[in-house]
Amino acid sequence: MEKSFDQVQYFRVDGKDYPIDWSRTFWTIAELTSTLLTEITVDIPKDISVEENDLLDDYNPDRKIKISIESLRIFESGVPTGQTKFEEDKNPVDHKYFNKEGFEYSLKFYGTVTYRDNWVLIEGELKSPYGDSAVYSLQVAVQFNAEVLNWSKYHFKSLEETVTADPLIVRKLDIVNPTFTSLPDEVYDFKNLSYLSITKLGDYFDQSKLAFKEFDERIADLTELVSITVNKASIHQLPEDIGHLKNLEVLSINMCGLKKLPDSLWSLPNLKYLYLFSNQIREIPEKINLPSLQVLDVKENQLKTLPGSLTEQPAIKSILANDNPLEYLPNEYNSFQGLEISIEDKRNLLDYTYKGADGQGMVPWDDSIFAAESDRELIKPVDEIIRKNKLTQAREALLSLLKKAIGFEQYENEDYQKLGNHRFGGYPDLPLDIPFPSFYNDYRDKDFLYEFIAQINCEELSNLQEFLPKSGTLFFFFKSLQFFGYDDKDLAKVIYVADNGTLNSGSRFDFKEDDFFELPNAKYKAFKAKAFKVNSAPSFYAHRENRYLFEGNAQSLEHQEKLLDDLYETFEVPVLNLKKFDHAMNCYGFTQHESPELQASLSWKGNPQDWIILLEVKSIGDFQWGDAGDLFFVIHKSDLTRKDFSRIFVTMEGG
Repeated sequence: MEKSFDQVQYFRVDGKDYPIDWSRTFWTIAELTSTLLTEITVDIPKDISVEENDLLDDYNPDRKIKISIESLRIFESGVPTGQTKFEEDKNPVDHKYFNKEGFEYSLKFYGTVTYRDNWVLIEGELKSPYGDSAVYSLQVAVQFNAEVLNWSKYHFKSLEETVTADPLIVRKLDIVNPTFTSLPDEVYDFKNLSYLSITKLGDYFDQSKLAFKEFDERIADLTELVSITVNKASIHQLPEDIGHLKNLEVLSINMCGLKKLPDSLWSLPNLKYLYLFSNQIREIPEKINLPSLQVLDVKENQLKTLPGSLTEQPAIKSILANDNPLEYLPNEYNSFQGLEISIEDKRNLLDYTYKGADGQGMVPWDDSIFAAESDRELIKPVDEIIRKNKLTQAREALLSLLKKAIGFEQYENEDYQKLGNHRFGGYPDLPLDIPFPSFYNDYRDKDFLYEFIAQINCEELSNLQEFLPKSGTLFFFFKSLQFFGYDDKDLAKVIYVADNGTLNSGSRFDFKEDDFFELPNAKYKAFKAKAFKVNSAPSFYAHRENRYLFEGNAQSLEHQEKLLDDLYETFEVPVLNLKKFDHAMNCYGFTQHESPELQASLSWKGNPQDWIILLEVKSIGDFQWGDAGDLFFVIHKSDLTRKDFSRIFVTMEGG
């Protein structure tokens, strides 16, 4: 390629040339990623059979191959210059990919992309990372014109890369592992700078700080700044002049030993995200005027309280304040839903009483009806597990943790011949006077239906448990996986119909995909289900995060770390294997961190042990929750006792 790239343009795979489609071949500075994006499209010659070719994707109606490459660290006097290396399609330095369409999906690119004198030169191989499959050479030489590139959209990855740049085009700049103590003079020449990041990268366990310790008053001259990020630096305070940055939306000063915050910081009109994680901040002023602030992160500081005025900011959603020596919280935090502190701090510093689904308080309930230890039929095989695995000394504690769960097994396709049977997927047997639940989505400006998940006939379960109503049917609905993480309001609807005589067959429903936010085929595949009682043991994987489990008779387990680590194999799995199930009620769920019950408690108050998993739906059939995980509908025991299903907490755990 060295001898011919300046004369011949080609796209060559395994020695065969493919004609370049110039209408779809270009380079540009991508607006969203701020990278140099190069796309090269070629036609597959008619004499090549796609279906019988191990190189090409056999589904390719356009008979095209398209390569897309994103690159950084290649600016030199306005002409892309440099080399990017890829292993298995990945550039590990900038986490960018060599994307391919039209090639067989298992083939990955190993090689280099070189930019020189307006040319893009690709040299490497296409091969599978596994096995002894065929290896195909890939050689490409394409010439472009750098004058079409708008470098003001580009993300410069070092100060060195800006040396040959017009200062006015530098809008995004990363500086990694600098040795300077204050911002170099040339940075203040970047009058259009909107994004500035100064970070330390390297050994995660290295606690040393960068020498960088200050912004001077000239920071006020960079009026276009939208985002400032600094981590692991020696900054102890910020200049008062930072208050002149009226366009600033993100300020992130983390792991820096920051002690003092300027008053002007608390009146920035457009600041949305303020991250001050792991510093030495001792106080936040009461006088705050941040109309755009959505998230404040002050975890791992030295705060003894938080001002009530924070909760009154009109856009505030989350205040993250774990691991502070908090001694007092104003009354405003009792009604603020977005405070993240430990369960211990919430219990000690707030009115943590659950007010009930209707806000009128709780009613008494009987905890024994949720436990398995009084059911001899369930406990007998567990006693054998305890004996076999030499856990006799912990017997009382372990049995106190067991729940008397209801397991469900999907056993055949639903035919809607029986009204009101246990059902997962399909459509519900709702009474004619109860509408299929729906919600309005602002973004699409449209009403959508909730996804139907399951119906559970309480009357048929009356001989197996005591925590559900003795008659009627429960119907479970869910918005969509797409709402997790950014719009958790009313994620679920649970409808209780007390009289099964009013049910009407779900076979009458005939919805389209467009009626749902995202549900292929407009329903999950429908199955009948059998119900039976089973033991449910807690997941000990995350026992350090779920210490609330170790109360009452289980308190003796709390500090036996080795025993708790071993219980997964000696107790949890053997109990689970006594009788397998697809879905369950009043069960424990596997979690890597906080349990569903603890998540509900942290969000809606009340002790975590007073919340239960009303229904766990596993990934089976059409149900796929994240990476083969579980979906949990959680309810407070008081609401369940009152047969009030209007407040259901929903969470999901990936596989």
